[in-house]
Amino acid sequence: MKRLFFNILFFLLPLIFLIYFIPVERRQRFIQLKEDCSCQGIWLFDRMHHNENPADVVFFGSSHTINGIMDEFIEKQLNIPSVHVVNFGYCRYGVNIYPVLLKEILRSKKPKILFLEVREDEDRYSHPVFPYIADVRDIFMATPFFNRDLVRDYFDSFLYRLQLLKVQYIKKDSMVPFRTGNFGFMGSKDTASKAFLEKVRLEHERPKPALTALERYFYMTYPRTYLKKLSEICTENNIRLTFLYIPEYGSRQKEPLEMMTYRKYGVVLIPPHEIFEDPENWFDENHLNQAGARKLSAWLAKQLMKLNVTR
Repeated sequence: MKRLFFNILFFLLPLIFLIYFIPVERRQRFIQLKEDCSCQGIWLFDRMHHNENPADVVFFGSSHTINGIMDEFIEKQLNIPSVHVVNFGYCRYGVNIYPVLLKEILRSKKPKILFLEVREDEDRYSHPVFPYIADVRDIFMATPFFNRDLVRDYFDSFLYRLQLLKVQYIKKDSMVPFRTGNFGFMGSKDTASKAFLEKVRLEHERPKPALTALERYFYMTYPRTYLKKLSEICTENNIRLTFLYIPEYGSRQKEPLEMMTYRKYGVVLIPPHEIFEDPENWFDENHLNQAGARKLSAWLAKQLMKLNVTR
């Protein structure tokens, strides 16, 4: 039985490696995310590669960023024809996706400033779409240290490549039209119930057990590794990395717990807490509505002027 297992493994390994190294059209990786994050994936790719406008000021982050950063409004507030602002937010958390996205942008664009959303604390897991859009090298060179999702990412990336090869060579999809929009902001005009937000605020006030120094080192090693990778790519390409704090509604933290980590790599912007304390500015407990996004974006436009974005 043991010998049979190794014979099967010996037979399958070359096939697995072959599947990984058959070329796959890059756009297809994003097209096949069509049921995820309101089809934001294909827009990201087309804005990077099939839109002639530059991407000078780029925002990365989760749905907090998608709903909170009005890129078109900021661009108009700056009123500098040579500066183009783009919200490249993508749903959910996982810092390992950001080096992948930045390397993708750098194939066609040259950002000057990259804003990275940070929250109360870093998420310590792999981003759910990392195995789908990352290059083979990024997948196999993923940091193994305290990486809970390493094996799952290998497995998901393999199955996804099988799907992409089927689409590319067997069951060809009709051409998906290019998404030509310049901006990525998607926000709601609705306002959350004040009674609901009050419950959220009270929940935040409940004391929570803090991690010991050893536990924090263990859990934060993974995201810190990818923050360092992102910083290294920015340094190599003369991109100013800036961190933007966007907490949840009712959060008692005036700054992120990983502040010292962020300060090693760039400026950390802490918006006025009044924006986040006002229940009229929220669509739900995690996302600003359009009123809140406009206030945050107006403040950001002023900060960008101070950062001398045209440098």
